[in-house]
Amino acid sequence: MDFEQSTDAARITALLREELPAERIGERDFVKQVLLDPNFDPAGSILATDQGQAVGYVLAMGRRVPLENAPDDGHRGYITLMGVDARHRGKGIGAELLEQAEAFHRERGREEVWISPYAPGYFCPGVDVQAYAEGLEFLKRRGYQEVYRPIWMETSLEHYLAIPEWVQQIRARLESEGVLIVPMSPRFVWETLQFVERCFPGDWVRVVRHRMQEILDEWAGADHLYLAVDAQGKVIGFSHYDRSRFGPIGVDPDHRGRGIGQVLLHQTLFVQRSRNYTHSYFRWSDDRTAAKLYEGAGFQIKRRFALLKKTF
Repeated sequence: MDFEQSTDAARITALLREELPAERIGERDFVKQVLLDPNFDPAGSILATDQGQAVGYVLAMGRRVPLENAPDDGHRGYITLMGVDARHRGKGIGAELLEQAEAFHRERGREEVWISPYAPGYFCPGVDVQAYAEGLEFLKRRGYQEVYRPIWMETSLEHYLAIPEWVQQIRARLESEGVLIVPMSPRFVWETLQFVERCFPGDWVRVVRHRMQEILDEWAGADHLYLAVDAQGKVIGFSHYDRSRFGPIGVDPDHRGRGIGQVLLHQTLFVQRSRNYTHSYFRWSDDRTAAKLYEGAGFQIKRRFALLKKTF
């Protein structure tokens, strides 16, 4: 059995498609989210081979380039991908891959390892508790503890032909209070950045900044990013989508409870449907937000994850 550094996206993803089937990771996905990540270090990309055949893989990531205005997480290491060929399990391959990934982090002075809330390049926010139950138990036996259980939700847009009347009534009330729901335009760029930096520091700043650049370059329509703007022109909420993927969405804490999030959510779903997407999904939320916001729009829980942590 050999263990080697690897950047061979085709070889790695061929293995992962078999061993992490729920993620459906393609070669293009791997290149975009891993190899092009400025934090990628080939020493953390470890492939196990048996007589030249790929039989296991682990990806360890750590912060080298700051993420916008997010708190420093240089003391954290992340494991974002791991899988072993089912025909070769029970031979210690997974244990050795994990040990090498942890050593990668320890050698760089990191004090803990998380699976796998790494922004911006995570594939899923933890271990799917149903799809990879065996892997979850494997990690727990090696000292990883659950922090909490994020959820993945989806809703069908097949019959989403109009924004519900009750949402339109909320929108009318908000308009009477001076709050407008509008697509992104150049006049709101600076206000939007200030809002997101203040209320949602970190990766969401990157997402919104990148999307506004695409809109201004006419690579994306302005309706990819909807804003809630008050009577003074202050941005107090936003909602975003990328093809079938919904989110992120956020409302200023001082203005929550007014229905702004509901209107932004449904406006975005309506745009997704108008662009012929048949469903909408997001990868990461919690049960409280699901009950408060998403279930009313027809979203259902499709997957549940265990976000894990180990301290050295």
